[in-house]
Amino acid sequence: MNVVMPRKHILGLAIAMIISGPVLAQDNEVIINQTSIVGTLEGNTAEVVQSGEIGFTIINQTGLLNDSAVQQDGVWLEAYNFIEGENNLVNTYQIDFWHVAYTDIAGDNNNVAISQNGFYNITEALITGDSNTIDVYQEGDFQEAYFSLIGDSNAATLDQQGFANWSRVGFNGNNNSFYSLQSGDDNQSGMFNLFGDRNNFESEQYGDANVAGIVGVMGNNNSFFVSQEGQSNAFIAYDVLGNNNLMDVMQTGNANLFLLDPLQGDQNLVLIEQRGDNNEVAAPTGLVGNNNQIDVWQRGNVNSSLFATVGDDHNVQVRQTGNNNLSEVVLYGANNTGKVNSRGDNNITGIAIDGQNNDVDMRQLGDDNIAVIDIIGDDNDVFIDQTGNGNELLVSSDIMVNANNIAIEQHGDINLVDILLAGSNNSLDILQQGMGNWVAGDDGYFAVAGDSGLVSITQLGNDNLVLGGQYGTANVMTVTQVGDFNTATVVQN
Repeated sequence: MNVVMPRKHILGLAIAMIISGPVLAQDNEVIINQTSIVGTLEGNTAEVVQSGEIGFTIINQTGLLNDSAVQQDGVWLEAYNFIEGENNLVNTYQIDFWHVAYTDIAGDNNNVAISQNGFYNITEALITGDSNTIDVYQEGDFQEAYFSLIGDSNAATLDQQGFANWSRVGFNGNNNSFYSLQSGDDNQSGMFNLFGDRNNFESEQYGDANVAGIVGVMGNNNSFFVSQEGQSNAFIAYDVLGNNNLMDVMQTGNANLFLLDPLQGDQNLVLIEQRGDNNEVAAPTGLVGNNNQIDVWQRGNVNSSLFATVGDDHNVQVRQTGNNNLSEVVLYGANNTGKVNSRGDNNITGIAIDGQNNDVDMRQLGDDNIAVIDIIGDDNDVFIDQTGNGNELLVSSDIMVNANNIAIEQHGDINLVDILLAGSNNSLDILQQGMGNWVAGDDGYFAVAGDSGLVSITQLGNDNLVLGGQYGTANVMTVTQVGDFNTATVVQN
């Protein structure tokens, strides 16, 4: 087996060369090479205990039922275990100052436990086989952990306590799991290059500048759980491909960020909850596939969400509770559902529909609400409910659209609806209740063009205004105004 030194081991040797001669004379060094041949009943056992200043240990075991244990208590400590076989147990314990632990195992039913407590910790484990277990505990300042698991039913657990922590894991197989707990200032935890099914990734981060992510995932029925608490939390999901995957992200802090680009597949579930001040969800190419579900919940001061889907039978739900909420949902395909519920002060929502038989439900409850609905397609159902002061709504279609049903309700003072809709068999129902209700347009008039259309406008309150027209044949328009200072000017031709 080739001995591959960790990259920081080379740096460690260079620094050790600088240390004075008398200190180098006190260095500890152990090299053990064991081979279990046919006929050996119990296999090989190696145990190394070093207490000193600079320790160095290499154990290379080949065979079955191997047991390797390294304990070092000193200043400069490095341990390497290379084991190839089955039922191997590796236990590395290093206490203080400069730690490097490297384990390379090829076999089945292997157990690895590494505990490092000090200042500069590094752990790297490369395991090939099935039903392996890795437990790593690091407590100190500069920790890094790298895991590569090739096989099935492997489990890796990492606990890091410090301020500059980094962990990375890669799976190639099925039914593997990774759990990472980081508590400190600058924590990063990620899964890179996951190939397989029914794998589980879970990351908990408590600190200030936390980053978690999954990059390069190909498989089905995988689960990803991320919990971040701190000031600057970020989750990144890039190039995820598969079906029936679960992505659950919880961010609690001040500046939370969720990035998804993209998730491709069918019947995937994405759950996002952000609690803090500046919450952002950015998924410009979001979900590509069919029957996917997205649930976004933002609770804070300045919330923004952008989610786009490509495919059929998607369900997108966005809930925002705060002061300045911004939400944009884009649905490309058929039979999709988009729901946006904003509860706060200054809510801005934009929904774009490009397809057929889509269902949109948008509700704004707050003070100053603005909504923009763009429709490209036929047989879509749209419902908008705005409650607050200063409600504005624009409904438009860039091309001819047919058989769309649009229902609008506005409650509050200074309600404005602008309609630019073209197509046949479209139904438009508007209810405005409050002071200063207007149905008009940017140039003064709303316009609904097409044949066999239905427009119903009801205004309850004072200072009501209707300016616009229907253009086409076999159209019906009704206008009802209840209150004082009402004006209605409509044109049909």
